[in-house]
Amino acid sequence: MKINEWHPTDPAFTTTLTKTDLKNVWKHLHAADLAAVPSGDLLDAWLAYHNGDFAEAVRLGRSLGSKGLPVVIRAVVAYTDYVCEDDKTSERLLHLAYEYGIETSEGAHFDYNCEFTTAVAMGRYSQTISITKALHQGFGGKIKKRLATVLEHQPDHAEAHIALALYHAEVINKVGATLGGITYGAKSKTALEHCEKALALAATPINLIEAGNVHILLKAKDAVSRATQLYQQAAEMEPLDTVQALDIDFAKSQLD
Repeated sequence: MKINEWHPTDPAFTTTLTKTDLKNVWKHLHAADLAAVPSGDLLDAWLAYHNGDFAEAVRLGRSLGSKGLPVVIRAVVAYTDYVCEDDKTSERLLHLAYEYGIETSEGAHFDYNCEFTTAVAMGRYSQTISITKALHQGFGGKIKKRLATVLEHQPDHAEAHIALALYHAEVINKVGATLGGITYGAKSKTALEHCEKALALAATPINLIEAGNVHILLKAKDAVSRATQLYQQAAEMEPLDTVQALDIDFAKSQLD
C-alpha cells in the first residue's frame, strides 16, 4: 500500500494515548463493534490507529495476519476519509483494502470484525466508483451478506446495524424504492429500524453521523431536521481518540 507515502494526520486532531489509557477507554471506543481488548503487538497496532498514525497502524497490523485485519482496514478507511485528498489514491487504497480483507479474513484468528471491516471497505470503495456502478458489479449483495452474517452472530454489533441501514438507504437513493426493494431487498423502514437499533446500542459520533446520512439519503419530509439533530448531537461530544476527533469535526462541518 506504499504507506511510506501517506500524509500525516493533522496534529490538531491527533492524540497521545498510552497503552494504559487505551485499555481504560477501550470499552467506550469499541462499544459499537464489540472488539475484545487487545494485547501485545495487536495493542500496539490499535494504539497507533487511535492516536492517528494510520500508516503505522497498517504496518503493524499487516504483520499480524487476520488478527490485525480489522485495524488495517479501519486505518485505511480513516486515512481515505479524513487525510488523503486525492480521490484516485483513495479509490486504489480502498480497493486494496477490501481485497486484502477477502484474502486474509479466512485465517485462524478470524472474528466477526474481520467480516465487518471487509464489508466497510467494500462499501467505501463502492462510493468512490458510484453506488450504481457498484451495484451492477455485485457489490451490494456481497456487502449485505457480510453484514447479515455479522448480525446473525453478533446482534448487538451497532456498527453493523448502521452499515446495513446505509446499504438500504443508498440503494433506495440511487435506484428508487420500488426497484431497490424488488432487486436488492432494500427498504426504507428496515434502514430506519437498523438506525434506531444502532443508536440504542452505541450512540458514537460516527454512528450519529451515519444515521443522519441515512435520513438524508431516504429524503423523508423531516430528513434534514432529523439529520441536523443527529449531527448536532455528534458535534457536542468529547472525543476519546483521534478518529472521534475527526468524526466530531466532520459533524460540525455539516452544521455550517
